[in-house]
Amino acid sequence: MTISETNRRTDKTPLGTLLSILMSFEVLARLLEVELRRYNATLIRFNIMSTLFKNGGEMTPSEIAESVFREKNSITAAINIMEKQGIVRREPSPNDRRSVKVVITDRGWKEANQLNPVAQEISRGVLSCMDKEQIENLVEIMRTLRESLLPRLARTAGNGKIRE
Repeated sequence: MTISETNRRTDKTPLGTLLSILMSFEVLARLLEVELRRYNATLIRFNIMSTLFKNGGEMTPSEIAESVFREKNSITAAINIMEKQGIVRREPSPNDRRSVKVVITDRGWKEANQLNPVAQEISRGVLSCMDKEQIENLVEIMRTLRESLLPRLARTAGNGKIRE
């Protein structure tokens, strides 16, 4: 049996289902990385920009990290690069002197607007194997799964240990 044939078999056990979800995510993430590379973008940069875009163009690094489910230090590293490239800038928070907010620059808005049609086209291509009803069901299933898992994740300290 080839790898392709093995991958086509459906393991309907809970572990098989989880592995299928993870494998689909990995394939999707890899495809996005390849497609975005053609536009000099990375997946983490795309996630940060999308999150900022959806939230009016400004957020704290902690809010970004929480929104894209990444550790703050990896978000900080990506923001440092994006700041050097003039895509975002850090500004002191007017509400808290200890905090900064990340703000999309004019150059960043231009990049976001250029990447938006690309992201839309990639999305259409990825989802073209499903009809509208399947897509709606998938969105609902993923939302249900995410909402079920987020409280469990919130109870951990990010390192797998339960917070006291």
